[in-house]
Amino acid sequence: MRRRLREAWGRLRGGALVPWRAAASVAVGLAIGVTPLWGAHWLLVLVVCVPLRLDAPVAFVASNISLPFIAPFLTLGEIEAGAWARTGRGISLDVDAVRAHGVTAFAGELGIGVAIFAGGAAVLGGGVAYAVASLARSRRARNG
Repeated sequence: MRRRLREAWGRLRGGALVPWRAAASVAVGLAIGVTPLWGAHWLLVLVVCVPLRLDAPVAFVASNISLPFIAPFLTLGEIEAGAWARTGRGISLDVDAVRAHGVTAFAGELGIGVAIFAGGAAVLGGGVAYAVASLARSRRARNG
C-alpha cells in the first residue's frame, strides 16, 4: 500500500521541480484558478498536469487564487475586462447588477475576460515562479 501511495504521489509531482516545471505548474494553476469553475479546479489541474508531467500539488496551490473572498472581485474584473475588449469601454457593473441580472447576462464579457485574466496570470505567475525557482536552484548549487 505504501509503495502504491508513493508511486501515486510521484506521478502527481511529475518529477523534479526544476525551474521550467515550477513555472509551467504555476502558470497552469493560475490559468485554471481564474476560471469561474469553482469546485472543479482540482479535477482540471489533474487532467492537465498529470499527462504533461507537471507538479499537480503546486498547480493546485496556485489555482487557489479564487478563494471565496476573492472570487467575486475576480469575476467582476473579468467581466469588466471583457467589456473593454468587446466594446472599448467599461460597463456600469457592481455586485447588485450581477445579483439582479445574474452572471449569465454577462457571459460574453466573462468569457473574454477569463481568457485575458488566465493568459495574464499564467504569464506573470509563471515568470515569477521561474525566477524564484532559478534563484533557489543557483543558491543551492553555491551552498553545496
